[in-house]
Amino acid sequence: MADYTIETKAAFTVLGIDKLLTGDYSTMGQQKQDFWRGINANHALDELTGINDYPFAVNEAINGEFHYYAGRQVAPATTAAAGQRLIEFPAGKYLVITGTAADQMGVYNALEGPAFGEILPQLTDYAYVGGPNTSFVTGTDADGVHGEMLIPLVEK
Repeated sequence: MADYTIETKAAFTVLGIDKLLTGDYSTMGQQKQDFWRGINANHALDELTGINDYPFAVNEAINGEFHYYAGRQVAPATTAAAGQRLIEFPAGKYLVITGTAADQMGVYNALEGPAFGEILPQLTDYAYVGGPNTSFVTGTDADGVHGEMLIPLVEK
């Protein structure tokens, strides 16, 4: 099982470049990978001035549609341009999962799978009731790409 903790986090905001995911869950992974391939090839995140250089991947359901964003953490007063969205993460309890993989998409996948498939179903005192969740790269070294995933929780 992935390493995880439950922590209280301050509110934060991510400015994300939007991608609407279509189809069923079996095709969404490839859509996410293709989206990041384009974001990285075009250096699109270089245009976003953030609080740090961590690339954030955000999942969010809005009105029955699944949105996926590539972004950076920004100050709350930041203005979003066309094709971008400010995603607000409230202060509160978060499931924090850490992991390492060979590349950026690998770490995002290594965090999402265990989060929703193993850890959340086993929590007895907390629940995820929706809202955006995010994964982000925290660094790279000889062991690979390191990252974290944050999922907002409420007490049961």
